[in-house]
Amino acid sequence: MKFRSFLIPFFTFCIIITISSAIIAYGRGYRLNLGKPTQLHATGIVTATSDPVAAQVLVNGTLKTATNNSINLEPNWYSVTIRKEGYIPWEKKLRVQGEVVTRADAYLFPTSPSLSPITTSGILAPALSPDGTTIAFIVPNDAVRDGIKKPGLYTLELADKPLGGRNRDPKLVVEGSFSNAQLQWSPDATKILITEGTNSSLYDLSKTPPQVAAMIETLDWQKEKADRDRQKLASFKQPFIDIATSSARILSFSPDETKLLYEATASASIPLVINPPLVGGNATEEQRMIKPGSIYVYDSREDKNFMLLQKKEAPTTPVWFPTSRHLLLTLPKKIDVMEYDRTNWTTIYSGPFEKDFLTPWPTGSRIVILTNLNPGAGSLPNLYTVNLR
Repeated sequence: MKFRSFLIPFFTFCIIITISSAIIAYGRGYRLNLGKPTQLHATGIVTATSDPVAAQVLVNGTLKTATNNSINLEPNWYSVTIRKEGYIPWEKKLRVQGEVVTRADAYLFPTSPSLSPITTSGILAPALSPDGTTIAFIVPNDAVRDGIKKPGLYTLELADKPLGGRNRDPKLVVEGSFSNAQLQWSPDATKILITEGTNSSLYDLSKTPPQVAAMIETLDWQKEKADRDRQKLASFKQPFIDIATSSARILSFSPDETKLLYEATASASIPLVINPPLVGGNATEEQRMIKPGSIYVYDSREDKNFMLLQKKEAPTTPVWFPTSRHLLLTLPKKIDVMEYDRTNWTTIYSGPFEKDFLTPWPTGSRIVILTNLNPGAGSLPNLYTVNLR
């Protein structure tokens, strides 16, 4: 009787341990080999997400599931495609390893984005603030029609109205005639320098109304920007900092400040900072030997360095998208987007635009371009949004 009273808890304990171990093994990717039922083998897990959601997930061309879900796969290399009607498909080669979670995160861009005007009178010299939240521009005298707008310096906040309304209207900051002006923001985005030929005026926008500031402040702007870049670079590991300061020219940091877009100025080899490399990281082939005239992206989280393009391939510097995973490029008669490792390079806008101005909306819902879609109505371009969401 005592022996029986011992067996029941013992077997109950064994069953609980067995079931718990099976659940843990299943969660880690172990599966029974159907060819040899007595054998367990490790599989890998691919988690697929997309924006927008409810996209199809194909593995080697076969539909497996929908985002946002996970798939168990045998260790191997796979071609994973995420597609949704009305959007450009996302595709990438992924390495699946046993007991490792591999991510397939797709930000999908529409095949036929729509355009919406922001300004209508015609503008000059648009300039984006360093924090990416405000555009300053000039409305010249010859753009004023029917008293709709006064000439002068305007700012446009890149923010949506509550409840999903349209963006806010441009605000007149300084009234006056600035027909041939160039605009420059201060590094802290509180002041704007207006330059017309040999004449310059500095306005402090933190004051209400804006006030003229002392021009001496502009002397420290370049140093202030360099100091800000050094502060951001300080979060990277020292071996890469040495390369970035001796053999590269910093172009820009990603919005989350974990990736650096830079141009190589001298040949160099980037030493491994994370060794061995992270398991389940980006499997795209990297290049740790850098050469002058090439533009690269370094990912500090994974210690990966990717060659983006030759400097001669793009007339202007690529622009970071708010995802911190994509870059925008202005090319002849089109705007392209690519992931930071040069994969999923595709065109999101094809048509007329001024190549010297391109910026994404802070939420990533659209990009802002400068174009003149109706030259017959006026010679000056206007700001338009290319709507992506």
